[in-house]
Amino acid sequence: MNNLSRLSEARKRQIIEVAQSLVRAKSLAGEEVAAAQAAINAMRALNYDEVNVDALGNVVGILRPTGGTVDGDESIIFDSHMDTVAAAGAWTKDPFGGEVSDSKIWGRGASDMKGALAASICGAAYARDDSRLRNTIYVSASVNEEQIEGLALAEVLEQYKPARVVICESTGLKLNIGGRGRAEVFLTVEGVPAHASTPQLGVNALKQTARLILALNEWQPPHDELLGYGIFEPTEIISNPFPSVSVLPDRCRVRCDRRLLAGETENDVIAPISAIIAELQREDATFKARAEIDTETIKTYTGATRTMLKFQPAWKMDPRHPFVLAARAALGNPDIGYYSFCTNAARSAGLLHMPTIGFGPGNERHAHIADEYCELEQLWGAAEGYYALSSL
Repeated sequence: MNNLSRLSEARKRQIIEVAQSLVRAKSLAGEEVAAAQAAINAMRALNYDEVNVDALGNVVGILRPTGGTVDGDESIIFDSHMDTVAAAGAWTKDPFGGEVSDSKIWGRGASDMKGALAASICGAAYARDDSRLRNTIYVSASVNEEQIEGLALAEVLEQYKPARVVICESTGLKLNIGGRGRAEVFLTVEGVPAHASTPQLGVNALKQTARLILALNEWQPPHDELLGYGIFEPTEIISNPFPSVSVLPDRCRVRCDRRLLAGETENDVIAPISAIIAELQREDATFKARAEIDTETIKTYTGATRTMLKFQPAWKMDPRHPFVLAARAALGNPDIGYYSFCTNAARSAGLLHMPTIGFGPGNERHAHIADEYCELEQLWGAAEGYYALSSL
C-alpha cells in the first residue's frame, strides 16, 4: 500500500466516527433503516453532490469531479452492504458500542462490513476535496446482502450504470480478482408413513435422506486454479411430521450450501445430484428424491419485495484486464487474492460481466464472529485505497 500521507489526523478521526455511527446502528437484513440514516448523515456531512435512497432502501452518494469528467466517463461504484447477521455468541465487547481499543474498532459489522462502508464514504470524498477525481464516483450502501447476494445491488447498477465496480468486502487490503459463487439447493426425500413399531410397512424418509447425504459426501465438486474446490455442504434438515412420536417421517427436506466456481451453471449444480439420486433409485425402487435450487422473496426495510433464484455465480477477472492493472498500480502493487465466500460481485461480475475488483479492510475470518473487529490501520489503509481508486 501507499503511505497514509493523504490522511490527516482529523481525517482519521472522522473515519472512525463514521464507522462508529454505523456500528451503533443495529441493522439486520430488512431492518437497515438506522444504518441507512447514518450513511446519509455521513455523506451529507462530507458534502456529497447527491445522496439518494431508492425503492429498496439502498443509499447511493454521488461525487463529481470539480473540473468535469474526462472524455468517456469511466465512473466507479464502491459497494458495501449495510446489513449484518445477528450478534450471537459470547461477546466481551458491546456488539453495538463501536468501542475503540487495542488499535481496533469493535462491534457487529465492524469487519463485515461497516468499516469498509465508512472508509469508502470518507476516502472518496477526500479524493474529491483534493481535486483528484477524474470521473463520477458512486458510493453504495446496499441492503439485504446477507439474505441474497447481489439482489439489491442489481437495482443500483441498473439505475446508475457505473463503468467499473469495487466490492468493499474484506480482503486484508489485497486486490481480489475473483470469488466463489453460491447456490442454495433443497433436497426433498419422500417416504411412506407407518407406525414406528412396524417400520417394515413404511419407508423411513429420514433413513433414505441419510443414504443420500452419505452418497453426496463421496462426490467431489470441481476444482478451479484460482478459487480452489467447489463446496457442497448440508446445513439443515426438516422432517415431516415434526415433532414425530412413533411415526416414520414421510418426507425430509434438506437445505444444502453449494459454493460455486467460475463458469458453473444451474445445470452443473443439479445434474451431479440428480445422477446420484438416479443411482440410488436403481438400487432401491422405494427411494424417491429430487433436487432443486431454491427461490426466495425478500422484504426490505422500505416494504419493497423482490424474488430471486438463489443462484449467484462465481467470477474471475483477467489479471491483465486494464481495470485490474490500473487498480493494482494505484494501490501500490498489493497481493492478488480471491473471495472464498460469495459477495455482491456475483451480480456485477458473475451475471453482468462488469469490470469488478474487491478491496477492503479486515479479514474474511472476522466476519460473523463474536467480538468482531476491524484494525484501525486496516480501516485507514482502506480509506487511502479508495482515495487512490477514486483518482483513476
